[in-house]
Amino acid sequence: MNYHLMIDDKFINDFIIDGEMTSPGNNVYIIDKPLEIVQHVKSDKAIFAPYDTALFSDTIKDIKEGDKVFIHWASDAAINFVLGLPKSIKIGLFFWGGDIVEIPYSMYKDTIYGPQSLRYFSKYEERQKVKWNPLKPKRLFRTLGNRYWNYKVNEQRIFEIRQKFFARLNYFVHWNVIDFQWVLDRYETQAEFVYFFYNFNPVPAVDPNAPVKIKNHISIMLGNSDTTPNNHFEILDILKKFKNENIKLVIPLNYGNKKYGDVIEKRAIAIFGEDKVVALRKFMNRESYYEVLDDVDVAVMNHYRIQAVGNVLALIYREKKVFMHEKSSTYKLLIENGVVLGNSVDIANISFSEFKAPLSAKIKAENIVNTNKLFNLTEKKVSLTKLLS
Repeated sequence: MNYHLMIDDKFINDFIIDGEMTSPGNNVYIIDKPLEIVQHVKSDKAIFAPYDTALFSDTIKDIKEGDKVFIHWASDAAINFVLGLPKSIKIGLFFWGGDIVEIPYSMYKDTIYGPQSLRYFSKYEERQKVKWNPLKPKRLFRTLGNRYWNYKVNEQRIFEIRQKFFARLNYFVHWNVIDFQWVLDRYETQAEFVYFFYNFNPVPAVDPNAPVKIKNHISIMLGNSDTTPNNHFEILDILKKFKNENIKLVIPLNYGNKKYGDVIEKRAIAIFGEDKVVALRKFMNRESYYEVLDDVDVAVMNHYRIQAVGNVLALIYREKKVFMHEKSSTYKLLIENGVVLGNSVDIANISFSEFKAPLSAKIKAENIVNTNKLFNLTEKKVSLTKLLS
């Protein structure tokens, strides 16, 4: 039996379909959230059992030798659970990104953020907030300690636990070997690299009878969420030289940290004006979001780490021009395999005409062909079938 420790996320429904297609009836899908507050996972095969509940304990009580446990988001709770399992039970990590390359914060933050984003993260997000309630002195002193004098000790403890986790890991499940090399450079592990990718975004259906939209502006998408690794501060400053051009900034700020999203929306409006900023603040279903992507002319994903892969692929399949940061492992892999992308670092040194110039028909077609080679559905099915058997 395969036990999947999962979070409530938009990718999980499709994975459950993949799991049942490749290994039907041989999977247990456990979501670390109570059913009453779940937002994304709709599958009737999911069990909503937070890891600290009796339901979770009951669900996993029959784990035995030969079973496998897979983590889909490496939370501290999930890692601690698998470290308590006997070695006869193999464990795997479906690699996402932020759950590994950002943690411990103090160790990796300099590689994730641009200068302004780093200052914001360090001031507002990195450390636990102090809960100033004099009626609850124990909580007050505990949160004070976690924020200040115990912070470095706690970070070191997290790192040591993750060292044990990677030493114990059997499978690193992902599609980008560059990310696996990042792990190998920092942790001792004998894990096997297993090819797999979540169903990021399907290829768009082409309607030959769809009317051609006529626009009098250039639509620019910035980032994929209201999270600090988007490095919005830096890219907004770079793009401000285009503020007098006929543009619309489309900024998805509906997935992550609302307070950070508020800051970025205000910053964008202050630079470009309210009439040129479209901040997406409410959750959108997949179909509605695809309609937004259909209207984009240029996208800028300024992440230094793996993030927004689903958006990037959806944009490539829609023949859009995409800029990514040169530090991104996704950028590196796509470039190495013949996909033509812009480097967001270069935007500071190009004209608006160069920035907005569409890709040629030849490059658009080649981008799709080369992307399909990297994200091969047949190879994925074979690999997942073997892993879950």
